Amino acid sequence: MTDRGKNKSVAVVLGGTSPHVRLIEKLKERGFYVCLIDYLKNPPGAAVADEHIQESTLDLEAVERIAREKKAGLVISTCIDQANSTCCYVAEKLDLPHPYSYQTSLDVTDKARMKRIFVENQIPTSWFQIMREDVEEDACADVPFPAVVKPVDCNSSKGVHRVDGPEEAYHYLKQAIQLSRTKAAIIEGFNAGAEIQVDCLATEDDADVIMTRQKQKASGENTMVLQSFGSIVPAPLTPELTAQARDIARKIAKAFQLKNTPFFYQAIVTNEGIQVLEFAPRIGGGLSYYLIKLVTGFDPIEAAIKSFLGEPVDDVKKPKDRCYSTNLLYMHPGTFDHIEGLEQLKADSLIQNWFVMKNKGDVIDDDMRSGNRVGAFVIEADSYQDLFRRAEIAYSRIEIKDNHGNKMLNRDMWRNRIDETPSV
Repeated sequence: MTDRGKNKSVAVVLGGTSPHVRLIEKLKERGFYVCLIDYLKNPPGAAVADEHIQESTLDLEAVERIAREKKAGLVISTCIDQANSTCCYVAEKLDLPHPYSYQTSLDVTDKARMKRIFVENQIPTSWFQIMREDVEEDACADVPFPAVVKPVDCNSSKGVHRVDGPEEAYHYLKQAIQLSRTKAAIIEGFNAGAEIQVDCLATEDDADVIMTRQKQKASGENTMVLQSFGSIVPAPLTPELTAQARDIARKIAKAFQLKNTPFFYQAIVTNEGIQVLEFAPRIGGGLSYYLIKLVTGFDPIEAAIKSFLGEPVDDVKKPKDRCYSTNLLYMHPGTFDHIEGLEQLKADSLIQNWFVMKNKGDVIDDDMRSGNRVGAFVIEADSYQDLFRRAEIAYSRIEIKDNHGNKMLNRDMWRNRIDETPSV
């Protein structure tokens, strides 16, 4: 540690993702010396941290050892499920402030535990079954299809598939079980309808909705669950659904004993109402931190820091009367070099802002998971229709280049989008 670091309170940040760049900057503004832990050699957060240690954020003992060595006053992660659990574990060991218990973190990072708590607390959700390594070929013979298979404890949509029959379900269950750290997978009902995300804040004795969004979906030829290439804000919910969304937020906060912390849940809007898929007591990944502040003025990164430190979190603010969209950029498999066209689109006032999420030289495979996004852009407009008009122009003018100068932007998700206007 540098001399400068010795004279400052140390914050250990778990995960060097793009959203954590702003987290690190804010912690430094508060006077913290920031030590970043990330197993990658050059994560985005390393460029702004005071120190970067290459270690897994999932290694509880390693993170605890580092936190003790650094005499950390704070161990924090704001948008990574498993890392949040590590934070709570280490904080309890070192008697540091943290927003909720390690037990709560386990309840929300294990989808099997989460679903059981949903059912016990009358939080609307689909049927589910837990499968383990001894799963037999006929285990899904009586399952009502279609269904969704996923590991109980993986990030970044790894191992998530829609399945339409017993053989397919068994095949992907075996894959999901192997991806799971606890060697367990969940199969649950697939609900048709619009997928929404509801960003919320748990206060000391209540919960409120900060913002709603509807995911932009694309169909594919494989068995992956319908992919999202962005979202539309606000989600076009009826007054009845808006009331239900807030009621669900309150039930989740009470069931998981959340206080003074941001959280979000993902759900499907069905003919019978909202069905919750899963939730997390953290900020969403990707551009969530930016979008929430842009739309509402509520700063979720600042709220997360206050939550970890035990400081009162600011009240929810009313969203602007405008429409917004996030639009994610994926590339075909290869070595990422750079993105072209974004600066000019912003100069032409067609997009509100843009972001690059990968470093030059990062290798991208063919998996369309969230961890493979290389960039994104945000649009602000007066109507949903204008959002799509601007996005159409943007996708036609953007290009991603690999290290050989080849054009690599994958436009398939935009071309295969399901709805041209958001609806529930």
